[in-house]
Parts: sequence; C-alpha cells; structure tokens
Amino acid sequence: MVEIILQNGEKMESEAANTHMKRIKGLSGKKEKINLLFTFPFSMKWSFWMPNMKYPISIIYLNKNKEVVDILAAEPLTKDPKTWKSYKPSKSCKYALETPHEHNIKKGDMLKW
Repeated sequence: MVEIILQNGEKMESEAANTHMKRIKGLSGKKEKINLLFTFPFSMKWSFWMPNMKYPISIIYLNKNKEVVDILAAEPLTKDPKTWKSYKPSKSCKYALETPHEHNIKKGDMLKW
C-alpha cells in the first residue's frame, strides 16, 4: 500500500501498479472500489482504456515532480462503440492515479508519497 498525501494534507490509501503486469491489468475486473497508483518507467502521454471495468473512475496524471498535469473522467466500456475510447493526458506524465472516489485534487496540485 502507498499513502498519498494531498496538497490540502488529506491522506489517501492506494495500491501500487509498479510492475508491467500490474500496469496492464489496472483496475479491470475489480469489484471493490480502490485507488491504484501507476508508476511508469519514463515520462510520456500514457494512455488508458477501460475494458472489463465495473465503475467509472478519475484518472489523475502527474509529472515526474508529482504535480497534477491532467484529470480525466473515465467511463467503463460497454457494447456501445461510443464508449470505446482511450484516455490520454494533455502533457507527459510519470505517474497516474486511478480513483473511483470523490477527491479534492485539481490541476497544479502537488502530491507526496
């Protein structure tokens, strides 16, 4: 588990997706609503998609300094082709936090862990 400290001092517990296989699986198939922190080997515009997801999430993208550079609302894929999309940040990122929970995080915030 990773304890993430938000800019306002609140704490958020998260599991870590710090291996290739964990990053591939992400939250796909999980019924319980958890946070998942992705650590990538280098910075780029990492893209996410939502196969086999059970609930909508926020994807919070952070640069190498752990500054929030983008936040995207992501919906699960369905049989409707209109939902078949990927989510990509506007800027390169080194980390991404998937969360199904309400949060007070906004662009420009600095997170710590």
